[in-house]
Amino acid sequence: AVFFFKDRDLHDQVEKKKNEERRTYPEILQKMILYLEAGLTVRTAFCHIADDYERDRERGEKKQEAYEQILMAAREIHLGGPEGIAYENFGKRTGVREYIRLSTSLIQNLKKGSSMLLQQLKEEARSAEEIRMQNARKLSEEASTKLLLPMIMLLLIVMIMIMVPAFSNVGV
Repeated sequence: AVFFFKDRDLHDQVEKKKNEERRTYPEILQKMILYLEAGLTVRTAFCHIADDYERDRERGEKKQEAYEQILMAAREIHLGGPEGIAYENFGKRTGVREYIRLSTSLIQNLKKGSSMLLQQLKEEARSAEEIRMQNARKLSEEASTKLLLPMIMLLLIVMIMIMVPAFSNVGV
């Protein structure tokens, strides 16, 4: 039973990490698009995202898994590793479909020099933002469902507080 519960806890932690990475995906895409539109190369834009995150972490910002993986990939590139392998490892380490798609686009751009990368990233950012909004709606619906029982209990308490004095005065 101990192993089962430990395994379940580990699975929950992995799912929580992946959900956090999915939530930061639109933000990362927007930063990448912003840097690419400013005229930076893909490599420089990728490294700027990592550097910005590293500066934020030094100021005491919260650790974010997706940015940690970007930071690791940027360090691989800075240490002289092949850029394509760094992007591929980044996608594999996250294990999230969206980041794997991003790393594949970056690798394809590196190999073939795709001029459509910016357009692809913009479309991907639009769809990622829509997915983020759908997830937010879903979470808000789940929260309202979870609040239903406490609200009913509160209503019953208020009703009892009103009815008890009313019925105790009827006999007088």
